[in-house]
This record gives sequence, C-alpha cells and structure tokens, in this order.
Amino acid sequence: MTKDLKKPEGIAHCTHYAFMPNQLHFCGPENQADILEFYENINEKRVNRSIQSLLQKFETMYPYLQLIAVANGIKNPFDTKIVEAYWLGNEYLENVPVRYFFNHLLNALKIKKRLGFKKFQKFARDFAVGSLPHHNFHVMNIFQRTGRIPDAHTLSTMDACRISWGEVKKIDKHSLVVKTRPLQIDNAGNIYEGDFIEKSILNQIDRVPLIKEIKEGDFVSFHWGAVCEKIDELQLANLKKYTSLSILAVNNQHNI
Repeated sequence: MTKDLKKPEGIAHCTHYAFMPNQLHFCGPENQADILEFYENINEKRVNRSIQSLLQKFETMYPYLQLIAVANGIKNPFDTKIVEAYWLGNEYLENVPVRYFFNHLLNALKIKKRLGFKKFQKFARDFAVGSLPHHNFHVMNIFQRTGRIPDAHTLSTMDACRISWGEVKKIDKHSLVVKTRPLQIDNAGNIYEGDFIEKSILNQIDRVPLIKEIKEGDFVSFHWGAVCEKIDELQLANLKKYTSLSILAVNNQHNI
C-alpha cells in the first residue's frame, strides 16, 4: 500500500460506503482487517496509509468510478465528487452518455454473462435513455447481486444493498435508530418506498465506531444495515432523486 496519501478525502468517503459489504464478504478483497484499521484511522483523523489499492479491487464499484471520472474529464476516480456521484448521486451522473453506460455494463462488468442471454436480451431492449450509473440503479436494475454472491436479489437484499437514508431518532451505544422508508412491492410487482418505520442500524464494528459527532435529528446514509455517514440537505435531496429514478427505471422495465 502507498503511504502518506495527499488527498485522503475521496478514499475515506468511498471507504464509508464500501466497508460493510466487504465486512460481510460480499464485495472486494479479503482484507477486512486492513480496511477496518483504515476506517478507525480516518475516524481518529489519522491517515497514515492509503486503502486505494484495495478499493480498486472492488469489481463493480471501481469500474463505475472510472466510468464517471472519464465522462467528466477527471483523472482521479476517487475524487470526492466522483465518489459522491456513484454512492449518493450528483450532477456528474448527467454527463455520462447512455451509450457509454451501456457499453460499460457490457464490456467492463460483463453484464451479458452475468444475466444470461435471455435476461440480457430483455435488459438491452428495455435499457432506458435516462439510465444513470448510480449505485442504486445498479442494485435495482441489474437483478444480480454483485461480488461473490451469484443469486438474484430478493426485495430484502435489494433494500439492504441500496444506499438508504434515515433521520436519527435515538443513539444507542453500538447502533442508531433511524426513521426511514423501506422498499415495498405491490401486487403488480412494482417497487416503491413504503411508510416510515424506525429501524436500528449498526454504528460500531469490532469496537470501532463507524461515525462520530452524530446527534438526534441528523440525517445519515446507510448500507447493509450499517451507517455510512452524516449527509447534508443537498446530499439527501440527491440521494432521494437518484433513488426515485432508479425505482422508476426498474418499474418501467417490469411494465414493458
């Protein structure tokens, strides 16, 4: 690993979101202890080594970061705005031509092989002009879990894998209780966000706190049942926007 990373913000930002699926052995390299150590360091505002080489081994995430970076003329795929575009959503997604995105799925992610011929034919036919390279679009529209798990998503795994948000209602020793809206499905097979519920999410792994300086009323993002970070009003609005577009895309495909 390289040392003395000059601009750790994007790497740290990305680690918050990539951490939990890696901890669960779903995505990325089997270096969970190294990533947890880096996580602890960034929370203590100590960055003495880069986790970049490990993040580059995430077979789905990193190619997406590269795609968004190239489309926006940015050399560093771990630029903070690029990382934010993929995980939360921002205007950088709008600069990725749909044909580039489709070719990315076809060539970089081998989507034809992942889905199989029949599912790929339908996916290619229905691929929407408004499709964007956002994490939640991938989760909801590829119908295949990433990383080492070959099984198709269920509604519960889709809900866990997408980036969700919630308002902090209670702070416990190792967790947060958040007010959030889980995914639901109607009788016609359409996905939507259901009524608000209160849900407990992790804020500590192996005695390492995931985020600090949090208070009731703050909004946070979370992934696979663990908090990622505190988000501001613009980030919250963007996450809602691009999640809604992802849901619209999957329901459009379902109803064609």
